[in-house]
Amino acid sequence: MIIITNVDENDLPKVYEVEIESFEDPYPYSLLKAYYYLSRELFLVAKQGDVVVGYSLGIIQFGYRGHVVSIAVKKDYREKGIGSLLLKELEKRFKEYKCTHSYLEVNLKNKTAIEFYHKLGYIIVKLQKNYYGRGKHAFIMVKSFS
Repeated sequence: MIIITNVDENDLPKVYEVEIESFEDPYPYSLLKAYYYLSRELFLVAKQGDVVVGYSLGIIQFGYRGHVVSIAVKKDYREKGIGSLLLKELEKRFKEYKCTHSYLEVNLKNKTAIEFYHKLGYIIVKLQKNYYGRGKHAFIMVKSFS
């Protein structure tokens, strides 16, 4: 059974392992730890027993905009609905903070992620050139809560 809960400081090394496994240019451990202190109520982990199998991280900007900073699931646990559970819980918390919408950036070459977000109600609103570095573009995707 998968449990979604707030990240605990002891979870951070395992979250970092998920980060490294999931991204070509992972966030440094120090940044994840900073987010732990800055956005604790919007930093979630998915656990199976004591094993961290995924995480999601959000922040609120301008008091009304939820930003999905990052979401990742360990490779062996993907396509089991864990990412959906993490994103839906994050969106629920955005709504509790009175956010009107949620948005995120996704590599335009990551078709799997784009389809995943689209299924959960996100639409592409903009191409952000060089978002991930020179020649590495992102789509900005948005989901309205109204």
